[in-house]
Amino acid sequence: MLSILIPTYNYDCSRLATELQRQISACGIEAEVIVMDDASPNLEMREANKAVNDLPNCRLVQLEKNVGIARIRNILADESQYEKLLFLDSDVYPVHDDFIKTYLDASLNSDVVCGGLMFRAEPPSPDCTLRYKYGSQVEASTVEHRMKDPYAEFRTLSFLISRDVFMNVRFNEAFTQYGHEDTFFGKELYEKGYSLIHIDNPIYHDVPDTNEAFLSKTRRGIENLKKHKEILLSHVRVLRLCDKLHKYHLDALVSLAFRILRKPLEANLLSKNPSLFLFNVYKVGYLCHIM
Repeated sequence: MLSILIPTYNYDCSRLATELQRQISACGIEAEVIVMDDASPNLEMREANKAVNDLPNCRLVQLEKNVGIARIRNILADESQYEKLLFLDSDVYPVHDDFIKTYLDASLNSDVVCGGLMFRAEPPSPDCTLRYKYGSQVEASTVEHRMKDPYAEFRTLSFLISRDVFMNVRFNEAFTQYGHEDTFFGKELYEKGYSLIHIDNPIYHDVPDTNEAFLSKTRRGIENLKKHKEILLSHVRVLRLCDKLHKYHLDALVSLAFRILRKPLEANLLSKNPSLFLFNVYKVGYLCHIM
């Protein structure tokens, strides 16, 4: 009935697998949990994830070569055996005890179901404020907000999909680096006419990213936007904005302003109270700069 598929990299997801197995037993359904480690260099994490093999209907697959964020999800689907696929990132945790049941009930009404996310009441530490602020104020949006543009709000960290639909879409394996593989997947779902709904079935996203690490990830994501500009232009606002700036010959001016203001912008974004407005300014400036 259900295959739960979890890609992981340098993260211990044995606690998550334990909770999922408990909920599977409570539902009384046929299910499996597959955790796939994308050649993590951290041997301590590799060892910790071996505990997954001790859980009923759960197994760990250890890759010896890193295949990237898109391909690993395709491999996980190929390894699965049931007709419904629930993809979860390794650094998430169900908010509710009926997380799996809620997903299965909703899947009767749509090809793809996205459950949404929450952040815990406080950031994990003072140097993680940017990731926490962006996540809790932007990503953790209501069902009503997500349903205004459901395909653009698609996220890979928690979604359920029919196996047949997934095999007809799959993740684009050209996305080997961090960022926007989910954006393109949502675009493909829309263009192929598959139904997608958002529901209130959140996971906690327990991201440990420091401000510096998240800013670095953001730059890598923007570099990925540049690399895949042609296929993402219609679906990503910041790309459309930079394209418009280019048409009006303003992108060079924005790039110059970014070079002048980059250090004070980064000083704010790395502080204990970063501005999300300046974060958006930074993203536009950096994209114009590298374009």
